[in-house]
Amino acid sequence: MADNLIKIANDLRIDIVQMLAEAGSGHPGGSLSSADILTALYFGGVLEHDPAHPASPERDRFVLAKGHAAPALYAALANAGYFPREELMTLRKLGARLQGHPDCKLVPGVEASTGSLGQGLSIACGLAAGLRIDGSDRAVFALLGDGECQEGQVWEAAMFAAHNGLDNLVAIVDRNHLQIDGNTADVCDPGDLHGKFAAFGWDAVVVDGHDVSALVEVLGACKANRSGKPHAVIAETVKGKGVSFMENQAGWHGKAPKPEELARALQDLGASADRILAPMKPDAPAPLAVQAESAAASAAAAKLPKFADAETAAQKKATRAGYGDTLVALADEGVPIVALDADLSGSTTTGKFAAAKPEYAQRFFNAGIAEQNMVGVAAGLALSGKVAFTGSFAVFGTGRAYDQIRNTVCYANLNVKIAPTHAGISVGPDGGSHQMLEDMTLMRGLPNMRVLVPADYEAAKAAIRIAAETPGPVYVRMGRESVPQVYASDMAFELGRAYVLREGSDATVVACGLEVKEALEAADILSKQGISIEIIDAFSVKPLDSATICASARKTGCVVTAEEHSVVGGLGSAVAEALATTCPMPIEFVGMDDRFGKSGAYKELAEYFHMDATAIVEAVKRVIARK
Repeated sequence: MADNLIKIANDLRIDIVQMLAEAGSGHPGGSLSSADILTALYFGGVLEHDPAHPASPERDRFVLAKGHAAPALYAALANAGYFPREELMTLRKLGARLQGHPDCKLVPGVEASTGSLGQGLSIACGLAAGLRIDGSDRAVFALLGDGECQEGQVWEAAMFAAHNGLDNLVAIVDRNHLQIDGNTADVCDPGDLHGKFAAFGWDAVVVDGHDVSALVEVLGACKANRSGKPHAVIAETVKGKGVSFMENQAGWHGKAPKPEELARALQDLGASADRILAPMKPDAPAPLAVQAESAAASAAAAKLPKFADAETAAQKKATRAGYGDTLVALADEGVPIVALDADLSGSTTTGKFAAAKPEYAQRFFNAGIAEQNMVGVAAGLALSGKVAFTGSFAVFGTGRAYDQIRNTVCYANLNVKIAPTHAGISVGPDGGSHQMLEDMTLMRGLPNMRVLVPADYEAAKAAIRIAAETPGPVYVRMGRESVPQVYASDMAFELGRAYVLREGSDATVVACGLEVKEALEAADILSKQGISIEIIDAFSVKPLDSATICASARKTGCVVTAEEHSVVGGLGSAVAEALATTCPMPIEFVGMDDRFGKSGAYKELAEYFHMDATAIVEAVKRVIARK
């Protein structure tokens, strides 16, 4: 068996250099160093997998954290029978399934989309936790680079795995001692990785990463050992292994071989004629689809909103108050909810979910002050079939974790819901460092992300429910401040809908979140002055209900937007974009100008930064004068 595995590893290396030469770019060094590890996993009986049924629930999971080594993974999958080996020669070409970094939406056998270093171990933690929730004895393997271990998120994940006793998780470090800029010890020495993982509470072992038989033995033993600790295997390897002029050369981290270099590499590897692949061109990609308006948006204002009565409206509640209660209700209905928080579960109210029932406590994960890992773990849980909600303050939940939301959640279109609280200036005395005013800009710009901004408690509950029912990423923006109730408890909300709260003829005010109450106050002030304004609650900022907004704008002839957010990239920008393409007209923006906030009470800040009802009144008068 050992000789056969050695031959397979060599065949993988032959495929790696061929596909990279054909692509003209990519990462040979770390792909070649990991070939023996992948051989042990996929061909040595370690990884339970079935190419004929790549989504079998009985499979083990493998996450390529060092996503730039995709050629090695693709070679392993092709030789295992997941797709034709000839397809390897389409790597990195337009129309190919084999992207420069693994894409789980495209390639059978790829469990997670990776590429941004430091995130894969978090995903693997989420997968391992999800399998444990399901009562499965399957294992999760993750392959990291040693330079990748300079990323702080790796150690956030290491803490999380040990704290949660994820003994079904095996992390393998490809310890080839080189990264782009040179030796890892010279760039930023990761030191004794065996000792570090052990200090973090892992069972750790060092192995020769090119001894396939030893790898099979060690990895198999780790998989079988369910002693309560996660497992770390430090595999000592040579970067560029098997190709003489690439071995131990940092310059071959991300450079494809030229034709003459390919010939030398194939000679080093002893490639026989039957292993040579012909160039292959992928099918042309399908034309880009035109983004269509949602059915809900095209229905416009067919349904009138149901308002709270005077007594209910007087009972102020924060939008965040509806978060935890709704998670509990959804779980009671059988939705496979998991909730994660970052040491703020009391403030965000996700703690209510954990406290509701013992079984829900098993589906709640406090990541500690580690928002990046929290999002990565949520992604892994989503990959295991769960509906994952994350909680934090908006400044941390979107700002600190933006790369994780972009690359791990949105790129793979995972069923993760980013639902932070304490957005905007209503955080008040905490000051500008904590007053997140750019989150809608960040979330609106992400493909696959939807953005909901509820105006009151009932709208917040509806937003959480819509997020749970909508496949893929959803952002729900909630606040700290208690606000009057706008809607009745039986109000039905929809993704992609805006709601006309008051009809008017002189100007349209489109508001969201906390600014809805300010817009309603502004309408009362202006009514006494003989000015009639139409108030629209843009509950769904993305997709935006352009039909309702433009219909109102055509009627009134001018628009004001109001948001507790920067005027750069938020609701105002979304509305302006919609008007510019359908019905251009005068528009004014109420929101935070291009600056940070300050400490103070919310009312003081709203007045100081011109984000209150008075500011809306003034903006309405300005825009009417421009008609």
